[in-house]
Amino acid sequence: MRRPSTPRLGLLAILGSNAVAPLGVLFLGWSTTVLLAVFAVEVVAVLCWSLVKIPFARKRPNDGVEDDSRLFGPFHGKRGSVTLPGPVPPLYPRNLLPLLVAAAFLAPLELGLVLGLFGLADPTVTDEMVGRIALGGVGVFVGHGVETASDYFHDEGYRHHSPRSAFSPAFRQFFAVGALLFLAGAVTAVGTEALVTVVVVGKFAHDLRTYQVEHDPEKRGLFARLFGSAETEIAPVPVAVPAESPAYRTRPGRLVTVFDAVYRGVRYTVTSAVLYLYVLVGAAVFVGAPQLAVYPLVLASAFAALRALSRYVRVGTVEYRCYGDVLVVYDTVLDEPQARLERGAVTGVAVRTDVVDRLFGTRTVTFDAATDDATAVRLTAPDPDEVEDDANANRPLTLPHVEDAATVAEAFGVGWQFERDVGGTD
Repeated sequence: MRRPSTPRLGLLAILGSNAVAPLGVLFLGWSTTVLLAVFAVEVVAVLCWSLVKIPFARKRPNDGVEDDSRLFGPFHGKRGSVTLPGPVPPLYPRNLLPLLVAAAFLAPLELGLVLGLFGLADPTVTDEMVGRIALGGVGVFVGHGVETASDYFHDEGYRHHSPRSAFSPAFRQFFAVGALLFLAGAVTAVGTEALVTVVVVGKFAHDLRTYQVEHDPEKRGLFARLFGSAETEIAPVPVAVPAESPAYRTRPGRLVTVFDAVYRGVRYTVTSAVLYLYVLVGAAVFVGAPQLAVYPLVLASAFAALRALSRYVRVGTVEYRCYGDVLVVYDTVLDEPQARLERGAVTGVAVRTDVVDRLFGTRTVTFDAATDDATAVRLTAPDPDEVEDDANANRPLTLPHVEDAATVAEAFGVGWQFERDVGGTD
């Protein structure tokens, strides 16, 4: 049962958080330095609460990363959640990578902009100001915390968001702070008061417009049209699984999948743009500065580890279940089906062996299928009624490193196609 909505509480939280700094100036004698510092703290608060939202977002972006991306595709396409104790909503592992990107890249960029805006006032911070900044900072941080607890968790707003739309307030704030920095730079010569006026009015207008768009389904602002919103993200649909028990199931061995992940990670660094990092390593050694080679080497290792993890997420945690006329890819860790393929959609069977297959005596089998995934190039996000999860669409399925390819094909009911296309048995 959906909990009763509390929209007024969220609106009051926004009004209250914006009123903290002006009221401090009017009634507590705060200086403009304190006001701008509280504004900077509020930017940090929005960032922090946006990061808190990301792991629990239920939807997926309507475009985002393609599923065949070697680094991010397996994370992006992973279905299922982890149930947490108490009132905490389910956590979606596929959201952990967007959380890392937001925390490691987007947040520092936004913090750099707000520090630049704060620095335009040439502030002088005294011990007395520190206490006032702390008081104002706690006020705005709690205000946004109340808004998050009310709208996102209590009212189950996480059901309607993807990681991208959950971080959207902070992302919009990034552009807003950049615009304020530009305007503030133009009015700084007029005086600090003009700078403060621009910041206060601009921020309040931004927050009020953001709240209005987010809570009116008929409104789609420019940002939402370009980058999407909660309404245009994909609501997950479960992959349909037959009611009966599978006739046959198989999965690669644990040692095989671990070795495969490591191999793919190392291989990625020499078959992608990461290879240039090794060039930097060689250049550093060549000029006699081996200590400089550590940095690109560490970065290359990070890419290798990320690629290895994404490969293991795709191969190491799943098993393949044959139901006679349906083949299902099932994640045994998340206890959630990931994809399915109907026997009637199979157009052919292909078997290949890579380095890992030859080393462990396994085979990689692909069941081809005709697809109608015609992707159109869009300049704006799709309308909400155009977005749906195609979880049960028939697409080609690849089963890496199985020991019994012919048996899987027979259990799936395409043994004759296996014999025709491959011409042999295991």
